Amino acid sequence: MILLSLTACQTHTHRVGTGPLGAGSESNRQFYALFGLVRISEADSQRLAKDSTGYEIVTEFSFLDMLLAPLLLPLTMTTRTVTVNR
Repeated sequence: MILLSLTACQTHTHRVGTGPLGAGSESNRQFYALFGLVRISEADSQRLAKDSTGYEIVTEFSFLDMLLAPLLLPLTMTTRTVTVNR
């Protein structure tokens, strides 16, 4: 059962400019209603990147999102984590 739940994690990575230079990272969570059809909140990747010209955006359904899923499912809500590595 644990193995099946770990295979459901999704990750999308986008590099901007030369990529991250190791200057830190910031995360934010996006919330969606109606099982992902309507975005409730948005993580602004440019604000998270601050003034960096090279960074990496990682959007994922993380372990914490998986733990929140049973609590949010009755409300038809889901979450995703957006991390910007500078």
